[in-house]
Amino acid sequence: MCHVQTFSQDNTKFDVQEIASHHLRRRPMSFKVKLNEWWCDCGEFQALRLSCPYVIVVCSFCHFNLFMFVDPVYSLQNIYKAYEMPFHPLQNEEYWSTYNGPNFIPDPHMRRKAYGRPPTARLHNEMDEPINKPKKCSYCRNEGHNRTNCPHRQ
Repeated sequence: MCHVQTFSQDNTKFDVQEIASHHLRRRPMSFKVKLNEWWCDCGEFQALRLSCPYVIVVCSFCHFNLFMFVDPVYSLQNIYKAYEMPFHPLQNEEYWSTYNGPNFIPDPHMRRKAYGRPPTARLHNEMDEPINKPKKCSYCRNEGHNRTNCPHRQ
C-alpha cells in the first residue's frame, strides 16, 4: 500500500510513501524514484537493474510498461548468448597437469570446534550473575519445602 506523488511535468520524478509500513518499522518510509535516471532511494533498482517495489508502484500509477525498466541483460536473447558457447566436460583427474603454485596451510587454532556449542563472544556483567534466592513451594509460597511435601496440602 503506497501513495505516489508526481514532482515533474514529464512524469520522471516521484515520491512514494508507504501507507501500511512493515511491522518492524515504526513509521512509514518515503522513497524518491527517478525513472529517467534509473534511480531509487532503496538502492535495489540501481544495483540489480531490475524494477524494485517502488518502481513497480510508480509504473502502475502512471500506466507505464514495467518491462521498459528492466535492463536488457535480463532479456531472453542475452540468456541464450550466455549459453551459446559449447561446454566441454572435464577430463579425468589423471590427465590433469600438476599444480606448481603456492600451498596454503590453514592455521588449526583458527578452526571452529566440530562439536558442541560455539563459545559466546558477549561480555558478561553484573546482570549475568545468578541470584541465589531460596526455593519456594508452588502451592503455599512458603520456603523450606516443595509442593510434594507441603504441610498445608491435604
